[in-house]
Amino acid sequence: MTAHRPNVVVVGGGFAGLNAVHALRHADADVTLVDARNYHTFQPLLYQVATAYLPAEEVGTTLRAIFRRQRNVTVRLGTVTTIEAGDVVRLDAGDLLPFDYLIVAAGAESNYFGIAGMEQHAWPLYTLPDAARLRARLLALEYTQTGQPASPATVVVVGGGPTGVETAGALATMTSEQVGPRAGLHVVLVEAAARLLSAGFTARSSQRACADLRGRGVEIRLGVPVASADEHGVTLADGSRIEAAVVVWAAGVHANALGGRLGLETGRQRRILVDNELRVPGHDRVFAAGDISATPTRTDATALPMLAPAAIQTGAHAGAQVARLIRGQPLVPFRYRDKGMVAVLGRGDAVAELPLLPGAHRSSRFRWRFAGRAAWLLWLGVHIVYLIGFRNRLKVLIDWGWTYFTSHGQGALLLTPDAPALSRPSDLDPPYPQPETNRSADDTAGIT
Repeated sequence: MTAHRPNVVVVGGGFAGLNAVHALRHADADVTLVDARNYHTFQPLLYQVATAYLPAEEVGTTLRAIFRRQRNVTVRLGTVTTIEAGDVVRLDAGDLLPFDYLIVAAGAESNYFGIAGMEQHAWPLYTLPDAARLRARLLALEYTQTGQPASPATVVVVGGGPTGVETAGALATMTSEQVGPRAGLHVVLVEAAARLLSAGFTARSSQRACADLRGRGVEIRLGVPVASADEHGVTLADGSRIEAAVVVWAAGVHANALGGRLGLETGRQRRILVDNELRVPGHDRVFAAGDISATPTRTDATALPMLAPAAIQTGAHAGAQVARLIRGQPLVPFRYRDKGMVAVLGRGDAVAELPLLPGAHRSSRFRWRFAGRAAWLLWLGVHIVYLIGFRNRLKVLIDWGWTYFTSHGQGALLLTPDAPALSRPSDLDPPYPQPETNRSADDTAGIT
């Protein structure tokens, strides 16, 4: 009699889901990866797509291409809606997927914190369609300004974390190096905290980032949150007003609502509560990883940050845990390794902080801080390593190298005749290149 071959369902094709599937490559199991889209998005580079430095297809890779050499994987398009009796998940189309083990890695989505008008009028930057919409809007501003004597349009970036800082710096660079001041942008960065990069970076790096961005022409407003947004700009909590053609939301995310829909216990930011083995309490064969999980840190009960390194590590560990159970081995606790933080300020410039001691906590004073070109090269190397697929790495490296040495990254700046002149975030998605479907190199090489 043939032994039952376990079914493992992994929900989500982000960093956590991909690394969970990859960790199961040698497991004696059938693995089904479920995602609403057929591609993986390299989110740390979305702002480069939005500011026309990279085309969309260079930060996206189809899921089937990534796992074409992993024989135990099947990719299913769809959205998981519920867990049915008998360990079965239901998809939005009505299909049922039985599972012996379930890994929930559905990621996160933009969180507007209830700010009046923000969701309706701000342009988020969290998905590939978000980046494509924002790029179309920014290039439409360039088109309407061409040949006009009007002053540069104002773009407000809300949020002074790494995404907001990198986006503001890229917009300033886009204006000075590609578009030109006459049809450029006046960039205003608004942060509710008293300093930029307040989470994960020391005050010294924050000061360096603030001074650098101001030197690039970015206006920075610190210590005043945004109270509301409308089609003409934002109003701050102190009553001041910033008229803007575009408001970019980079101030935060919360977990995908899937955890609540599945009846799993959630905590702050809607994140699924897990133990230190990444298992959902009360569900022995259900694990959660990445942004959707409230994975406790090594030193206290606070959850890990919603960042790519945490998603990569928790995803890989969740997959390895399931593989251990299939082999009849005991689970092992998860241990997060802080690999540091890097934020790009502009072409050839960044700030970076790395732990001096392996396993040191993020708040430790023992951190190696540096900035400038060395930090930028570190950022470049890290992102090239984590890009999915050898061909993507090579193309991005060539494009970045060309942009760095020539200051003419024009490939994604074209405003084609069929590109819509988007005026608000709720407009239909503009056409943008789909991730390539064929790879000639080892497409799992970028999963670590």
